[in-house]
This record gives sequence, structure tokens and C-alpha cells, in this order.
Amino acid sequence: MMKVLEKDNKKTVFKGEVIPGRQIGRTIGFPTANLRVNSEEEPYLPRGVYGVQVYYKGVSYRGVMNIGIRPTFKGEKPTVSFEVYILDFNQDIYGEQLTIDILFFIRNEQAFDSIEQLVQQLKNDIEKANEQFLPVNC
Repeated sequence: MMKVLEKDNKKTVFKGEVIPGRQIGRTIGFPTANLRVNSEEEPYLPRGVYGVQVYYKGVSYRGVMNIGIRPTFKGEKPTVSFEVYILDFNQDIYGEQLTIDILFFIRNEQAFDSIEQLVQQLKNDIEKANEQFLPVNC
């Protein structure tokens, strides 16, 4: 079972503005919302993949978020990014604010030898997240 994250008995929640990224997720079938997070809002969490609840304009969505440096994509300056793939969502939200509620840890960030391996792992991450989400909403 995946670990539910709590800090001082409160879940980790933060806000971020959706900014343009490199569009890599879109080209591999997983468009992500890249978030600009103010330093005072930035959660201190290990790099990795998390199951999250995303709030946008009063509506709640499930998602899978990566916090990390995107090690599969060489040549980028290694800065920590916050990218969330929102499940069952297809809207243009650039410039919009999202609230992210980090619910559970899925896995550590890792580099992949190919885009195909990354895509397969993303599918696995989504499957694991959906298994964890089910009990939360029953």
C-alpha cells in the first residue's frame, strides 16, 4: 500500500500557476501542467511521482505529479520542476492557478533509457494511482 503523506496531521497542499513547458508530455500522450510555485508555497518533498488531487475553478480532478529534474531528458539545466498530468482532463489552462493536494507517494524519480520505457512507466504510475484513488472515493 502506498504511503499517504501527512505533515503535522495535515496533507501537503500548495498552489501554482500553469506555465508553458517544452511540450514533451504532449508529444508522448501525457500532456502535463507545468507549475510555477512560489518559494514560500513550495513543498519540501523528495523527488518522485505522487498521486494528487487537483483543484481548478472549484472542480476536483485526480492526477499524477512528478517533482524532479526530468533526468530522462538530457541537456536540460537540472532544475526542480512540478509537472502534473491531470486524469480525464483536456483544457487550455496556461496562466491559471491550480491547487495541488499531494495524497500519496508512488515512486522515486528515475532516468529511463528510452521514451518508450518512460511511457510504459507513466502508464504503470497512472494504474497504481487509480488503484489507490478508488478507496479514497468509495
